[in-house]
Amino acid sequence: MVCLWRSTLRLVLHFNRAYFELQAFWVERVVELGQVDRLTAWHDWTSMSALVNSDGWQAIDGAVQHGDAAEVAHRSWLALRASLGPPQHGCFWYEVEDEGRQVRLHFANREGPGALGSRRRAVRRAELASALADACKAAPHAGRLRGGSWLYHLPGYRALFPPTFLAGAVEADSRREVGQLALWGQFVRGDGGLYQPRTDRFVQACEQARQVDDLIAAFPLKKLDVVGSLDEVAAWVNQS
Repeated sequence: MVCLWRSTLRLVLHFNRAYFELQAFWVERVVELGQVDRLTAWHDWTSMSALVNSDGWQAIDGAVQHGDAAEVAHRSWLALRASLGPPQHGCFWYEVEDEGRQVRLHFANREGPGALGSRRRAVRRAELASALADACKAAPHAGRLRGGSWLYHLPGYRALFPPTFLAGAVEADSRREVGQLALWGQFVRGDGGLYQPRTDRFVQACEQARQVDDLIAAFPLKKLDVVGSLDEVAAWVNQS
């Protein structure tokens, strides 16, 4: 079993205080409209499960009752970040799933602004090729590559994959993704600040929400899930 918080954040470095304040704002709306207690909202309705370890959760749980949960969550993330090791494949990493038959691909911006820009595309492709080559060695019987992220909406990310792979993308149910960075990452810029156009739209929709379904619908971009041939993607990346 892979430890979720460590595996999810091996590459993620940038989250400013404003991101945690956005989570706190969301929690208050969930508590108000969802008849959910504040502690449950932090645990199940935010991306904190990917950003803190057990010590961080203990601190957040205390702050929910007596303190500033956003501030404590931010400090807990900074402590965790300091303990993470260097990446092996730049902005990409992977997990092996389904008893070695499937590879789950992850991306996290480790560079900062412009990481998915055209000037850095060759670097990203080389990193992806490296990650997939390593995955094929680690799981020689894997036939499928699985991805899941809001990033599949972005031209700069889509350009890294063959059209046949992208053609299989389907929208995930945002209600089931409210605890995942694969959905919440859409609000974070490469420098760790908030991407304001998308954030402003989200906050306004949350403020206007009258029921939980309205909150779920407030996310501007849905997570896209895609599964395709590992060999096909690896071959395409190496030919690009």
